[in-house]
Amino acid sequence: MDEPEILLELKSLSKSWKEFRIRNVSLEVRRGEYFVVMGPTGAGKTLLLQLIAGIHYPDSGRIILDGMDVTDLPPERRNVGYVPQNYALFPHMTAGENIAYGLRVRGYSKGEADEVVREISRKLGIEELLDRRVSTLSGGEQQRVALARALAIKPKLLLLDEPLSALDAETREEIREYLKGVRRAIGFTAIHVTHDFVEAADLGDRMAVMF
Repeated sequence: MDEPEILLELKSLSKSWKEFRIRNVSLEVRRGEYFVVMGPTGAGKTLLLQLIAGIHYPDSGRIILDGMDVTDLPPERRNVGYVPQNYALFPHMTAGENIAYGLRVRGYSKGEADEVVREISRKLGIEELLDRRVSTLSGGEQQRVALARALAIKPKLLLLDEPLSALDAETREEIREYLKGVRRAIGFTAIHVTHDFVEAADLGDRMAVMF
């Protein structure tokens, strides 16, 4: 049986949280698509990702992921990979331990998790980083590790929150090309939020704009 083309559907999603507000957002993301959401700071882009990830719950509207209504499900039951803007890596752990964290939470044994970590690090070309403490990594290296951690759980959907904003211009260009290469090598569906038009145009298959 063929999988449906639409992987994610947001239906009239609304949420007020602190100074941020989202009103009646509806969109569809196709399976295998790299979908970019662009808009200025304060437009609610991060809040939108956190609603999809299950970090917050909407005031109204529905979230349909792979044909299932996940609006009220906790994050661990959505199978969504989320890379926050600050990467949220554990500084006291090695890169390999960070990548394995989500797998261990899901009940993988150490041996099973280590095998997945080796596989994903090979595909992403970061094997040499696995034994290093996160605190010794550059911004670009941390971004690669955060991406590996999100992809290790084999998510249905990858959420990227301003993944290049903390990097210098040269590293931003390098990571843009890296993301395109990883997508070709692995294949995934992603929502990437940014305020940078060049980034959006270079990476996105389609684009939505929030104000």
